[in-house]
Amino acid sequence: MTILLTACGGDGDSAAVPPSIPASTSYTISGTVTGLAPGGSVTLLNNAADPTKLSANSGFRFSTPVASGGSYAVTLGTQPNDQTCTVSNGMGSGVSANVSNVQITCSATTYTISGTVSGLASGGSVTLLNNAADATMLSANSGFRFATPVASGGSYAVTVGTQPNGQTCTVSNGTGSGVSVNMSNVQVTCSATTYTINGTVTGLASGGSVTLLNNAVDPTTLSANGSFSVATPVAAGGSYAVTVGTQPIGQTCTVSNGSGSGVTVNVVNVAVACVSRARYAYVANFGDNTVSQYSIGSGGALTALSPATVATGANPNAVTVDPTGHFAYVANNGNTVSQYRIGTDGALTALSPATVAAGTSPNSVSVDPTGHFAYVANTGNTVSQYSIGSDGALTALSPATVVAGVAPVSVSVDPTGHYAYVANFNDNTVSQYRIGTDGALTALSPATAAAGVNPVSVTVDPTGHYAYVVNANNGKVLQYSIGTDGTLTALSPASVVAGAFPQSVTVDPTGHYAYVANNGTWTVSQYSIGTGGALTALSPATVTTGHSPMSVTVDPTGRYAYVANTGDGTVSQYSIGTSGALTALSPAMVAAGTYPNSIITTFAP
Repeated sequence: MTILLTACGGDGDSAAVPPSIPASTSYTISGTVTGLAPGGSVTLLNNAADPTKLSANSGFRFSTPVASGGSYAVTLGTQPNDQTCTVSNGMGSGVSANVSNVQITCSATTYTISGTVSGLASGGSVTLLNNAADATMLSANSGFRFATPVASGGSYAVTVGTQPNGQTCTVSNGTGSGVSVNMSNVQVTCSATTYTINGTVTGLASGGSVTLLNNAVDPTTLSANGSFSVATPVAAGGSYAVTVGTQPIGQTCTVSNGSGSGVTVNVVNVAVACVSRARYAYVANFGDNTVSQYSIGSGGALTALSPATVATGANPNAVTVDPTGHFAYVANNGNTVSQYRIGTDGALTALSPATVAAGTSPNSVSVDPTGHFAYVANTGNTVSQYSIGSDGALTALSPATVVAGVAPVSVSVDPTGHYAYVANFNDNTVSQYRIGTDGALTALSPATAAAGVNPVSVTVDPTGHYAYVVNANNGKVLQYSIGTDGTLTALSPASVVAGAFPQSVTVDPTGHYAYVANNGTWTVSQYSIGTGGALTALSPATVTTGHSPMSVTVDPTGRYAYVANTGDGTVSQYSIGTSGALTALSPAMVAAGTYPNSIITTFAP
């Protein structure tokens, strides 16, 4: 027998799913927020939707559950201000139960401070600090980053905590505030540690300049009193030696506290003290066989020394001084040269012997710029040549004389000491010579240059590029360029006008101005010297002198000019203006001897 069992329902249908299993199942996604700052808020998303905003540290649960077997991905939709929140346990799939372990952790937002070190010497190390803390030691040139970041909106200040040995590291781009991004441009540059050499200059005269050297190089030119720094600093542990490279005109500067070694700090106590050099003037008096001797005051005025004169040989025609200011020489018409030592007070003392032989009727004497040789122009058509001993005494060279033109009356040596020139009055030429290493003169080729009418005076400018010759009987000054071989070539124009019967020409130490003593008009013609050597008359073209001027000279500072007036036994004295024009001092003249023929000035020895 078959028994049929039938399940009966209200509508007579049978059920397909047991009543204990639901038709669809979903699960919740929840977790915890920690570290959220008071007043802050963070918005969470699940699967990029279902935003959930949280304003306190607590548990949370997304509104929309996840279907059974589905997935979840919790992310941050909006971060809190000045904080960064991160999600852990925030993702999963095949969900089959409620998820409750999502963790949101919030902390203050921070930014890294980093940069690069360059120039660090091998084996060296530098320690950096940020905000005076977080020490970071670096031993190679590379990038770096501080261990501790800076909070959002905060500030940073990178400094050097410990310098490497023998180097100094400097920081650029090292500070900032209101930080809102990572900072990566801090630059630490290391270089050898150096120290400056500093000091003070005192006593420098207005308009003067002194050039200092450090360790024989690194010239630093100073034009005013006050503080100075040598241009190039000294390496750590190095040495310095400050010396005077170029003295100011008319002054002597000395250095104290000028050297040291093992330098570890900036040097600040170098002292440069400048004092004016004493100056003297000497006048050869043809009529009374003397040399007048004077000191030159700070304002240029001459004051007779005591004694006011010293004896010479017979009829002195010319006087000169060696470049060191230690010795003076006088060409005497009586065929001798007187020789003197110059004392520290400017007074002349005759050497032993007091005179040496020259040629016939010597008219002019000149010393080369080295102070080793002297030359005398003799009216008897020769030039005497001498060596100068360490005691100043003259010794005739071999041969003792060389041939000149007819009636030579003036001799001049160029500032290089390579060439000599002699003005020959009676044959209207200038003899030109090369000076040998032994001082002996050798005629150039050609041996002479044409020199107008009765040349009576020749001089060379301080650059050695130009020469000027006075023509006594046609009132002109001839002007020449000096070639590389020492020969003279007339400029264009070949001459400029002077006064009547000019007797002497001189150029100031700067090479900017020339002056001519005009015996016949009792004047001095004054000129500027152009870049090509040509003379141009100043305004006024002449200034008044005493009676019958014979010789004109400029003092070594270039500030004053003096004229020996043979007709009245005086010396006219002038200041030289910025334009080169002469202005008579007060008094305009001082007394000399009888028939003063020649004047020269010098610094004290």
